[in-house]
Amino acid sequence: MIYKFLSILAILQCLTVINAEGFLKTQGRIVTDINNEEVLFKGFGLGGWLVLEGYMWNCNIEHASTTRMENSIVDLIGETKKEEFFNLYRQNYITEKEISFLSENGFNALRVPLHYRDFSPAFGEFISKGFDILDPIIELCRQYGIYLILDMHAAPGAQNNSDFSDSELNGEAELFTDINNQLWLASTWRYIAEYYSNEPVIGGYDLLNEPARWGIADILRSIYERTIDSIRTVDENHIVIIEGNWYGNDHTGLLPPFDDNMIYSFHHYIGGSTDTTTMYRQYRTDISVEYDVPLWVGEFGENSNYWGHNIKNFFERNDIGWSWWNFKSVERISSLFSYDITDEYQILIDYWQGNGAKPDTVTAFNGLMSMANSIQFDLCTVNDGLSMALIDSSYSYISIPFSNFTPPGLLPAVHYDIGNNNIAYFDNQVEDPNKFSSDTKSWNNGWSFRNDGVDIGLSYQNNQKSYHIGWIEDGEWTSYTVVSEIPGNYKLMIEIASYVSGSQLSVVVDSDTTGPIILPNTNGWDNGWRAVTIGNISISDTMNMKIIANTGGFNMRNIIFEDLNVSSMSMNLNLNCYPNPAYFEEHDYIVIDWMSDFILSTNIRVYSLTGDILFDHNMISNPGKNSVNWYPKSLDMKSVPSGVYIVRVETSNSSETGKITYIK
Repeated sequence: MIYKFLSILAILQCLTVINAEGFLKTQGRIVTDINNEEVLFKGFGLGGWLVLEGYMWNCNIEHASTTRMENSIVDLIGETKKEEFFNLYRQNYITEKEISFLSENGFNALRVPLHYRDFSPAFGEFISKGFDILDPIIELCRQYGIYLILDMHAAPGAQNNSDFSDSELNGEAELFTDINNQLWLASTWRYIAEYYSNEPVIGGYDLLNEPARWGIADILRSIYERTIDSIRTVDENHIVIIEGNWYGNDHTGLLPPFDDNMIYSFHHYIGGSTDTTTMYRQYRTDISVEYDVPLWVGEFGENSNYWGHNIKNFFERNDIGWSWWNFKSVERISSLFSYDITDEYQILIDYWQGNGAKPDTVTAFNGLMSMANSIQFDLCTVNDGLSMALIDSSYSYISIPFSNFTPPGLLPAVHYDIGNNNIAYFDNQVEDPNKFSSDTKSWNNGWSFRNDGVDIGLSYQNNQKSYHIGWIEDGEWTSYTVVSEIPGNYKLMIEIASYVSGSQLSVVVDSDTTGPIILPNTNGWDNGWRAVTIGNISISDTMNMKIIANTGGFNMRNIIFEDLNVSSMSMNLNLNCYPNPAYFEEHDYIVIDWMSDFILSTNIRVYSLTGDILFDHNMISNPGKNSVNWYPKSLDMKSVPSGVYIVRVETSNSSETGKITYIK
């Protein structure tokens, strides 16, 4: 028995060594893997999964912390039903489908906010609840190459007085005033670190999310030192991450580094996307360069795709990993995934907002379970624009179709291309540089459907959601890439509504401009919609279209492509043949060209004067000049005799005949 035990122990030790080879480590100003190659964290924060925040649920209760939200749910449905709801909610919030999506789209990290009580509900008491929740996700992340950064979002006693730290209403950040809470935090991290000490898919431990309190520089450092010392007794492998005071950004008293495997973290929500001078000096120069230590922005976001793209480019140029906030929320345009408010859940929202009576237990439970079901991957809206903005460098210079629309039919105006401002669209307000201040201003005035500068309004038609572009100002535009399965001709119309007179728009199709077109006053912003005719267009394969507001003051709902019957719309082909006459010794072929107003099936024939067909060719004419070459020398390997020949070009709506003189 002794020998068998020693053999198993030896195997386990070998496995530990093999696993340990995969751990990340800091190396100067970067994080590296086993091959000493840089690993830059690029991912999302799982806000609202284990630590709740009211705004992510539209739960408008005072100080909507995890505890207060859970208490409200218990008040509605009881403890047992509450657990049933949360089991389903947590199960559906993140699954293999979400993790596969992240991996396939180039993301490599998830920051997981933790609540201390899922690991230690009382000082000195430890439970496995948190591990039971995390372990299935860890297994999936290992499979798909995603690192997890564990983040203590709610610490014992609370590290600030905000709802997201699960502080008491009007409470104090008691982590800093009670030594027992500090010891509790350290012991909880030791417990977590011991469990995951041999798990390389854990990219690091973010020890304390957004501490905030006056005069805590020395206390904060001592908390970090005690916690790191506690972790290092059981785990020498993992990176530790520390955030500064005042929500992560004031590192006074926390320098120089006091662990050999440490990252300094800050959070970034305020400022324009080009206002990076302070960040460059404060973080890159004063911390990263001076102390030769890596940086990581544990949270940035709650802003537009344009803002996110520009800011993350700054981070990456300076070897700063990042985590966008947030991953999944209810009907929120700035999250990677958003889910709809169900009718059943709306009853709860109304109650929480004071607009409805308290629902009975059955109604409340049905509402919560409908919400928990609606967050499934297949029912969520994926913010493809945000994903591309954060991960695809081409976002700055190319646009791609938003949908797979093919004409004829209705192309919603809100389905403009995916791409950056001045690439897929142009809008005068594309970000909010003044968040959390009285000067804050939405980049999308309608706050619906997409996370760009384009302002999108929501209305309902026959109880169905309908979106339109609104708040349109002079000079703003949207661009559309339309791919046609087969060549076709269409009548182009745009559905507009306006409460003013004098608005104008122009449409650029490829390089041809129509307009400005004066738009009617329909006496309403969301009624009296009218289809304004732009003109006839032809699409052979891919068409690029830009709709420009020469003078704003209108809303735009649908772009209409109506099949165009051109058989009765005659046109002048302007048939031309050259050289004419053509000489045997000088000219190998004769060019036959003609003009077309549409995409049309076309037949080109050359006849002898006796009616024999010498050349018969079918092709599709495109709008503009078309041509084909006739090689009189190569007819049956023999040249045709000198003479006059008849050329006929025929389409479904026109035909034209000409003559060619050929001289040998």
